Amino acid sequence: MVCGYRSLVLVEGRWPINGTRLRNALVFMIVALAIFWATKKQVRPSDRTSAKARETYLGLRDLILRGSRTKLSLPPTTAPNEPWGVVMDWGMGSGTVTVLALSDGSASIYLSSGGGSLGGIGQEPIRNAAKKAVTLAAEVQSQMKPVSAFPLPATGQVQFYVLTDAGVYAAGASESDLQTGRSPFSKLGDGMQGVITEYRIFQERSQGPHSKNE
Repeated sequence: MVCGYRSLVLVEGRWPINGTRLRNALVFMIVALAIFWATKKQVRPSDRTSAKARETYLGLRDLILRGSRTKLSLPPTTAPNEPWGVVMDWGMGSGTVTVLALSDGSASIYLSSGGGSLGGIGQEPIRNAAKKAVTLAAEVQSQMKPVSAFPLPATGQVQFYVLTDAGVYAAGASESDLQTGRSPFSKLGDGMQGVITEYRIFQERSQGPHSKNE
């Protein structure tokens, strides 16, 4: 039984299976930003923290989905409908994982429960994975539909958003169809999984052998 992010194992080139190796899979996802807004409503500290984490997550996600290439200082594309970015929302038991890849090699991961990893462009493997994901998005864009609303997926579902100067294109698939290759978006899903994998590898190398044995 999946019990939120703590039961995930992210396997290189694959979709998740149940397990207990969060430490090797999502330990790199530390809290990066926080919003400290005062409210009149009295809530418990844990509830307040959870609400702030979700508010931060939704704000970061919205900045990308409703943003523009020029605001993100990305290079021009050769055509208005050429992708300059792709977002993958991954519905899971305790929330959503959002993975972002941009044409300049920037890549980020956001958790609806709070935290994530931002940037990634400074690391060549992450940068290359992000660029590859954008290229894969261009290959399946014709099978997507233009959208102006960006709902979060249900548990077990994955939603892709391709970002262009002409607007945002979207398509969804079940996690199982992506895993087995039945979805036309399986390669794109694997490409976005590649971003997660490279972040994990980078974090494990940064920790060093001593921290792995703790």
